[in-house]
Amino acid sequence: MNRILKRVLLVGALALVASAAEAQVGTLTLTTSAASVTMPAIGAGVQTNFPALTVTAAWNLTAGTTIRLVGWFATPASALASGGNNIASARVVGRTGASAYAPFTGGVSSGLGVAGGTLQLWSVNATPLNSTATTNLDIGLDYVGQPAPNAGVYTGTLNLRAIVQ
Repeated sequence: MNRILKRVLLVGALALVASAAEAQVGTLTLTTSAASVTMPAIGAGVQTNFPALTVTAAWNLTAGTTIRLVGWFATPASALASGGNNIASARVVGRTGASAYAPFTGGVSSGLGVAGGTLQLWSVNATPLNSTATTNLDIGLDYVGQPAPNAGVYTGTLNLRAIVQ
């Protein structure tokens, strides 16, 4: 039986819900570095990034070879909303480490997420079976070549979950 461990962070107007499963294969916890960060103004024609967070996975396992970090928005068409105005998950980009930014537009990954609003952010070797790994999590709003969204205070929730496979 899985038990979900959660930590909620406010990132300007974006809440992060981080969780990990404690499963039959041992324990896995997921933590993030900050309780909140400030969202900068969204620029027209550019990618605007939130300040970086660090994500740490700690595990004590009896089986499994890989830890995966998956992020998703429950409603991709309105990942962030302000009144009747929406920012789709296709405009929200993420990455860990030095990887390239990618939009939250994928399908369900490792059994997590929703179609059109998911991104696998990280995959790390789970050996040794009792260890930790930390990476930077960068999130941005990509308006390269596009006008800025309508003025407003946009809010939304990015779900993060780490799993053992």
